[in-house]
Amino acid sequence: MKTNFSKIIKPESNSEEHLIKMFFFHYNLMLMIILFIHTLLFYFEGNKNIAAFFFPVVLFLGIVATVNYRLEYNILKSLLDYYLIVKIILLFILLFIFWKTAPENILFFALLPLGVYNLYHFKTLLWAASVIILLIVMMITLPLSYFPDMVAYKNIHAGKVKVLFTFVPISLFLIFYNMKISEKRHQYKNSKITFENEDTAYEKNTIKETNGENLQMYSEIYQRIKEYLETETPWKNPDFGIQDLAHQFGINTTYLSKAISLNTDTNFKNLINTYRINYIKDEMKINYPKYTLMHIYVSAGFKHQSTFNRAFKQIENKTPSEYMRSIGIDTYTFS
Repeated sequence: MKTNFSKIIKPESNSEEHLIKMFFFHYNLMLMIILFIHTLLFYFEGNKNIAAFFFPVVLFLGIVATVNYRLEYNILKSLLDYYLIVKIILLFILLFIFWKTAPENILFFALLPLGVYNLYHFKTLLWAASVIILLIVMMITLPLSYFPDMVAYKNIHAGKVKVLFTFVPISLFLIFYNMKISEKRHQYKNSKITFENEDTAYEKNTIKETNGENLQMYSEIYQRIKEYLETETPWKNPDFGIQDLAHQFGINTTYLSKAISLNTDTNFKNLINTYRINYIKDEMKINYPKYTLMHIYVSAGFKHQSTFNRAFKQIENKTPSEYMRSIGIDTYTFS
């Protein structure tokens, strides 16, 4: 069966990376709206001290949602651990303030695992669960005299209604996004199996490179790859690999590798590193020393300095510090 490569699929807007970005954006936006409603209710009930406490939190969540929307995925991913710590601290403060009048707020700790199990490694989740359990045990064992009398409900059921009003939409939101992220990962896992099967079939039925039609096909594939790498800059994600490219385009990895090698005389890894190094060279000229060299190479997709130094030397035949001196930038030796 002849495969039509003339219509390569553009990157999906509902890729896993996009879903995770939208998850954090919508989550913080939803929390901001809910807390703003609570702030108004507390204010008109006469609990102005609580309203004054919640208002800066509402502003903070608005800033977080805005920054999150603009951040690149690889930078957002590097901040996830800090986000988890801040979330646990905010939940503890919330529980501490309301413990005397609305201890049912402890339910919100149960939402935390539901909100993060798709985003963190098991060890991180185990650490977070241990901290939460210790905090809950501490809250239960401390005498009530340790907790503030900051909230006075006119109706004893008001607190429970507010908790329910908050708990239900957040729960539904987390379940919805977790289902979408799990579905996307399942699709990606199946696509990897499909690509591997296609690669095996390709090895058994090799395409003759001298065929003019096939050369045209590979040239067309490469042009689409080049356009994607230049416009979407997926190489800024340190975990970006050829399987991700295959998943985005719906083409098996063998065809992608062949298209790259025939049109560039290099392989996928070196091609990606070339884009990263070119980006770093531009940033050196424009933003150094405003940003450190470490910040620059991490934003380009390198996880470690040793990997960055090795790739830079291979492509430029100079170490990063030698290159910077060659363009008139005084700096310390980084390699």
